[in-house]
Amino acid sequence: MRKLLFIAALVSLVPIVSACASASAKTNPAERPPLSVPPPPPRVIESAPQPDPVPEPVPELPAAPAPAPRSRPTRDSASRQESPKSPDPKGGEAAAAEPVGPAPTPAQPAPQLRTPQTADSSEAERNVRSTIDRANRSLGGVNFAPLSNDRKKAYNDAKMFIQQAEEALKQGNFVFAQGVATKAETLARELASR
Repeated sequence: MRKLLFIAALVSLVPIVSACASASAKTNPAERPPLSVPPPPPRVIESAPQPDPVPEPVPELPAAPAPAPRSRPTRDSASRQESPKSPDPKGGEAAAAEPVGPAPTPAQPAPQLRTPQTADSSEAERNVRSTIDRANRSLGGVNFAPLSNDRKKAYNDAKMFIQQAEEALKQGNFVFAQGVATKAETLARELASR
């Protein structure tokens, strides 16, 4: 019975297989005619004709404004102001002095940039010192040997921040010193809590 079913299945597949074979034979590229490709177009590019320029009347330009007086005198203007005019070579009166505008005011020096200091610098220094002391106490309670590599790096960073705060205190930069001391204290507290 199995043989009979197998033979019936093969017989039913024969028309499908023959149809596929004939379909693939129709798509053979050898039977198609070659494509005819047109020749490329010529590469001549013509430029558009330019119109003749039409001269337009140019309106009169307004007079240029007088230059503003200089804020600080140059060497030439300073020597002109200081040197008196010599008498006329013909023995006449002295030449009229040039009218000089108001004396230029000296430029104000730029204010020096300094870190903002509190009203009492000794109070600011005390605040930084107390923050550094708290950070040192927290780091003193941390055992360095069993720490992981990340935590050892944090420990070393806290020590570096403390050192930077000390240097900033010596220079009188209380704002920067407080900032790095606070960073050191934060890292030290985190290390001590674990």
